[in-house]
Amino acid sequence: MLLLDTEALSAIAHGPALRRDRVRALIIEMRRRELPVATVAAVLAEVVRGRPRDAGVFAGLRRERVEVYPVDTRVGVRAGQLLGATRSGSERAVDAFVVAVADLAGGAVIATVDTRDMDRLAGHATSVLTADIGRA
Repeated sequence: MLLLDTEALSAIAHGPALRRDRVRALIIEMRRRELPVATVAAVLAEVVRGRPRDAGVFAGLRRERVEVYPVDTRVGVRAGQLLGATRSGSERAVDAFVVAVADLAGGAVIATVDTRDMDRLAGHATSVLTADIGRA
């Protein structure tokens, strides 16, 4: 599975062309392998603002057929455990939700520009890798 973090979701909605193309290339590869593309509901809190620009987010979700995983009890508990294991604060909660969903799904690739923090969290999960969509 490919999981889109905040920056990856923003990229397919209205991001810089290079970043958008990197995310789309990952999506195309996942589709070729018949693997799902998803994000986590908590990510929407970082990109949706109740403004007309939100239409791009929802259009990107539809266009790329991105499944949105809920933050339920299991995900919340696992995210808290990841934050505890890395001694991170709640400012990393959305990242922890993303890694928790990946971990509970049995593994995933997370598209992100924040590989350092994601890798730190993923180091306490199973089969969770990051794909840097921001590299030069």
